[in-house]
Amino acid sequence: MTQFQQSMLATENGTMQVPTVHTEGGSTIPFAGYQLATHVYALKIMGMGMKMRGVTFSQIKKYYGLPGKSAKECIPQLEQIQKTYREISKNN
Repeated sequence: MTQFQQSMLATENGTMQVPTVHTEGGSTIPFAGYQLATHVYALKIMGMGMKMRGVTFSQIKKYYGLPGKSAKECIPQLEQIQKTYREISKNN
């Protein structure tokens, strides 16, 4: 089980409080969703051959358990995780 899956499971079971982030528009979103969106953006940057400060491809790949070999291969996988997370968040 990846770190992301462990944190999502703990959140669903109620054993962990959900940290939140306040957006510029005044809304509040769970930190996991904010972090996920940031990581999707970082992978897209890395897929173009650029580096992203503060995070590496292998850190993102390990955190989400992505099997791809390059950032370009992992972008659709991470976007699918993001889509699933949004669906779960809407239902709760």
